[in-house]
Amino acid sequence: MYNKKGTVATFVAVVFFMLTLCMAIVASDVAEVILGSQAIHFQPNVSYSKLLVRVSAPDGAVYEKVFLAGADPVLQLPGNAIDGSYNFELRVIPVGSAAVRPEGADAVGSKLISREPGVEPLVQGGSFMVQAGSIVIPTAGGEAVNTPLDVLHYDDVIITGSLCIGFDCIDGESFGYDTLKLKENNLRLYFEDTSIGTFPTGDWRIVINDTTSGGGSYFSIQDATNNRTPFKIETGAPNNALYVEDYGRVGLGTSIPYVELHIVDGDSPTVRLDQDGSSGWAPQSWDLAGNETNFFIRDVTNGSKLSFRIQPNTPSNTMCLKADGNVGIGTWSPAVDLEVEKTGEDVQFVLERTDGAIAQMTAKENVVNIGSQTNHPVKFMVNQLMALNLKTDGSLLLGNGASCTIAGVWTNASSIELKENIRDISTEDAVATLKKLNPVRYNYKAEKDEEYLGFIAEEVPDMVATKDRKGMSAMDVVAVLTKVVQKQQQTIEELKKLVEENNKK
Repeated sequence: MYNKKGTVATFVAVVFFMLTLCMAIVASDVAEVILGSQAIHFQPNVSYSKLLVRVSAPDGAVYEKVFLAGADPVLQLPGNAIDGSYNFELRVIPVGSAAVRPEGADAVGSKLISREPGVEPLVQGGSFMVQAGSIVIPTAGGEAVNTPLDVLHYDDVIITGSLCIGFDCIDGESFGYDTLKLKENNLRLYFEDTSIGTFPTGDWRIVINDTTSGGGSYFSIQDATNNRTPFKIETGAPNNALYVEDYGRVGLGTSIPYVELHIVDGDSPTVRLDQDGSSGWAPQSWDLAGNETNFFIRDVTNGSKLSFRIQPNTPSNTMCLKADGNVGIGTWSPAVDLEVEKTGEDVQFVLERTDGAIAQMTAKENVVNIGSQTNHPVKFMVNQLMALNLKTDGSLLLGNGASCTIAGVWTNASSIELKENIRDISTEDAVATLKKLNPVRYNYKAEKDEEYLGFIAEEVPDMVATKDRKGMSAMDVVAVLTKVVQKQQQTIEELKKLVEENNKK
């Protein structure tokens, strides 16, 4: 429920009580409306799953209440209700399971519930008056209709002065600048088309005010053929509430509309999109509004959350969605799925969990920063598994268990839990591999000023070569050297023992 300007307490408290006092009953296709001095009782004439009742107070406040099937739809007047004219609207939510839209494009703007011709959501409106804290009970109004003799003319009638029509016209009527005046307590102007055959025959009526005591004051246009009122203006509506300019522009609250639809209000002009549930879809209301602090989209149904906001003076191209699906932030011409641009200052992308880590990616003038702003490690994931972990102390941990300290000490992953097909290296293979290793001196093409010692991957024996022969593992060479040294150590010990035995002789 949204009440922006009203100060009256909630009008729609539901009570179960017996209506005492004098009552008036208004019949309708949707429901009978029973007005008592302190309550309104609705008696639906149709089956329903819910009844949605909305009431607008004289100060502009709007209230609403939903009644489920089986409940007693009664609205009680609060003790502090202000005097004046109230309007109500009754909407019927049909019986049946709520419709569910499919995922994807069909969920946007589609009409998936077929309707029979002429079948529309059931809506009923009305008004009532509150005086001295009580609802005015409607009573029949008007005067007895006299039936004077008709005057029939078979030719045109020309009146060069003004004309007054109605029971209350008097001799010496004051017209001012009015050419035609309708004057009596029940004012109606009926347009009856008597065409036949294929000619249009719709009848229309201009209705001025309700005919009952306590009813509404308004100007309306009624579709008399279908008993509908598509257009109504209440008495007291402000200047330029609806203004259609000669260029075709429409102003709401202004007589100088700048664009096709121009809405002017002193506080947060708003457009509401209200799906009321009458067509089977779940009720949902959205507001589009703007003021000096922001333009926003409000999810009214779910706690009036502000899901989308734009602050005044936001730079051009802050966010751009292109036809190819690319998104630009700071640019109208994103070349990739998401491109962020700035000139003369750093571009920073931050992911912040307010009760946890803060991640950042920053493009500076001469460097790119990727990492955390808080005391949390940075993990690189592959297939949802940790492949690389930069720990908070600056050390590096690979997903296979290998690590490198901040001082540059490298440790290979060597747990038996990571290995299979384990077998010994033969001394013959180790010696043969060692003999074929050719140590060289070199520098990398991208690092011409630094000399290194090592091997050429394409030239090393198969035992210590990678499949693509583009790199080498130092641990492979260490394993070969260890095997050869072990064999040499064994030979040395055997020779030493032989020498000691010969010396004893």
